Amino acid sequence: MKNLLKKIQQNKPLLILLSCIHAVIMIAAILWYSTLPFTLGDEVTLIETSALIRNTLVKMDEKPDRDRFLFVNCAWEKQLIAHTDSNGFVIGNIDITNRKSLGRLVQVMNQKPDNHEFLLIDVRFYLESPDDSLLHAELPRLKNGILSYHKGANDKPLYPIFKAPLGLSDMESQTRSNQDDLMLKYHLVQGDSLKTTPLLMYEKMHDETLQKGMFFDQLSGHFIHNSFIIEHPIRKYDLFQAPDSLRYSYMHLGELVNLPDFVIQEFTKDRIVVVGDFEDMDIHRTIYGKLPGPLILVNAFLSLENGDNILSMGFLLFLFVTFAIISFKALTLRDPVTVFLEKRFSSDHFWLELARDQMFYLVYFAIVSLLSYVFFNTQLTILVLSFYVYGVEQGVISLMEEKEQKDKKDATEEADNEEKKIVNAKLMEQ
Repeated sequence: MKNLLKKIQQNKPLLILLSCIHAVIMIAAILWYSTLPFTLGDEVTLIETSALIRNTLVKMDEKPDRDRFLFVNCAWEKQLIAHTDSNGFVIGNIDITNRKSLGRLVQVMNQKPDNHEFLLIDVRFYLESPDDSLLHAELPRLKNGILSYHKGANDKPLYPIFKAPLGLSDMESQTRSNQDDLMLKYHLVQGDSLKTTPLLMYEKMHDETLQKGMFFDQLSGHFIHNSFIIEHPIRKYDLFQAPDSLRYSYMHLGELVNLPDFVIQEFTKDRIVVVGDFEDMDIHRTIYGKLPGPLILVNAFLSLENGDNILSMGFLLFLFVTFAIISFKALTLRDPVTVFLEKRFSSDHFWLELARDQMFYLVYFAIVSLLSYVFFNTQLTILVLSFYVYGVEQGVISLMEEKEQKDKKDATEEADNEEKKIVNAKLMEQ
């Protein structure tokens, strides 16, 4: 093994070939790692910093068409229903979203089913109420729309009491991240086959179907990644704090349904109408601060439309080149970068040397992540690779040092043996 390493170090074409093979392995590893809900804290910091630089300082943040959306808040449109215990006895009241108001909105929109682009209702319907008859009648007729459902504690679907086109709206990774309640990565298909609301919205609106693959799925003729970091082009600021001319249309459910039918249809014409809790309970922490759950679903849908999770040839080539370069450095003894760092930051202290070498890899992969975000609009969680590549480099160094020490020892023993032979030969002559 050590002799092989020495031969490889002396053969640059072979070293380049191994670096390229290692780069392919790293690409496969990082694509697999990105599917995991776990994310290092430093990677979260890097992603937040990259977003700040790109969208705030460099002003590369492009906003979707403001006339395309109507956000309808139902957080304060409540009604009380009787709450019963396990034996069916009434023990008090519980508040739910007003079913009459929602029923009226769906009824009016069903009168002209092609008037709106799409209707997303992100409301939980697990309890029955005396006012459910209108929703029972109208939701099954919903043409361009979808109703959210969620999973229970055992990861089994909890379906609503109404029949309607359904989509899973869970923020899966937030409860499993190492950051408290952080919604970072979004999984388009959860479990084995549960399609999420953003994916189903995209399929219905663009007449496409996700094609399952052995390694990567396909959507609209492109290979895509099932798990990706959502870019949030629409944020709370755009709903509540931006200047009036730059705000997205936002209304409360109560004020919308009190309008005449033709006015409601005018407000919803050619728009994606999103009904949900934007101000109260359905709030999640993201890299852009706290965002409402319905807004996260919309941003995930927009990410699909923008192709943020497409595995393009340009993106894969970018990863291959950057990973091959750093692999060549890690596999090469006394490479120019290492020599420069030793001269520029010389130290005989072990911990300082460790910090110097490790910091180089951290900075390198941080730059790769930033370039990926700027040029491909894809956030990467790759800082973990800095520890791996550093380990590879130290492994190569250790093996070669052992080889050198063994060679020196063998040379010393051989010299001693030669000296003994000479002494013995002189003694024989005497």
